[in-house]
Amino acid sequence: MNTNPLYTFTRYYKGPGTKPTDNGNTKTLIWEYEKMWAEDEDERSDDHPRMQEYVKDVLPLFDEDDGIPNSLKALLYNRYTHWVGGYALADDVRKFREFLYSHYRPDLKSRT
Repeated sequence: MNTNPLYTFTRYYKGPGTKPTDNGNTKTLIWEYEKMWAEDEDERSDDHPRMQEYVKDVLPLFDEDDGIPNSLKALLYNRYTHWVGGYALADDVRKFREFLYSHYRPDLKSRT
């Protein structure tokens, strides 16, 4: 297995051939997003529009050093709000935080 150091930050994507076999929609979607983030340097750029949006809109409400790179959280937040958001910004950020710590990174659940 590839030992790309970025894989320490991803829950599902650990390199080619690691796609979830149960085809759970959430797991598969997150695997695809993590793959995009890990394999494309532009996705991790501070200049990426998603990252700029995250810094401007989300960090004032959710600035927590939880070991997850902000560029990965920016991608997951963008996709989360695309699929289930669209309400008030504070509500979207709160719900995203709940999602992140209860479904995506349950090992960090104590932070909620």
